[in-house]
Amino acid sequence: MKNLSNDWFLEGTLDFEYKKYVLLAYLNQVSREFAEFKLYPAFSDLVSHYQNLHQFHEGRNKLRGKFPNQLNVEEFRKMKLQYEPKIQENPDLQEIGSIVEYALPEIKASLRSGKEIYETIEADVRIEPIGITPLYRQEGYLLLQFEAYKAVKAFAYRISFFENVEENYYGISFRHVESFELSLANNYEQMKRSLIKSYTELPNPATYLALSRQLYPEVPSILPVVKRKMLRMLK
Repeated sequence: MKNLSNDWFLEGTLDFEYKKYVLLAYLNQVSREFAEFKLYPAFSDLVSHYQNLHQFHEGRNKLRGKFPNQLNVEEFRKMKLQYEPKIQENPDLQEIGSIVEYALPEIKASLRSGKEIYETIEADVRIEPIGITPLYRQEGYLLLQFEAYKAVKAFAYRISFFENVEENYYGISFRHVESFELSLANNYEQMKRSLIKSYTELPNPATYLALSRQLYPEVPSILPVVKRKMLRMLK
């Protein structure tokens, strides 16, 4: 999928029709990704684009609000009080403003579609502990399985705390370590024991099962949703 640059509405040819074509071509690609339940990175990119456009839109409105105003004489003659800015915007800035005003609702509509897909996947996945859960849960294992299949993937997870000037937040990383096949002789508890035997740095690891009713693409969909769901559960 071809990405849209963060400054797409500012760079290159500042023509409304051209920029409209660029945006719609990008959103068509996003729509095709969503149709295949490929949620990321398109969904997070849409969020970023919407925030950039909204920030520009709000900044432009604040700037225009500081322009000195004068009474519109023609409207006054019609017994209407209407003020207009004495200072007119640069034509390029006006064109960019038109592009942004068009793009915001278009991207918002795509965001709604992405949000619906995210909520569908999240509702399909349940996460539950395997065995006794220790007090220390910052590291451990996740077993991922789709209900219709016997294949089970095991991931080592780690929760990290990030601190910067603007905000503090938690993140979670996954690393694939083993693959299993579910059977009567090899249930989830046995898989956990195998992981403990193979990776001795965690003698009593927190281990969870993420079980999805439907089959979804692993990297662009199910894993990002599971990460967010686990992070809320474990924080």
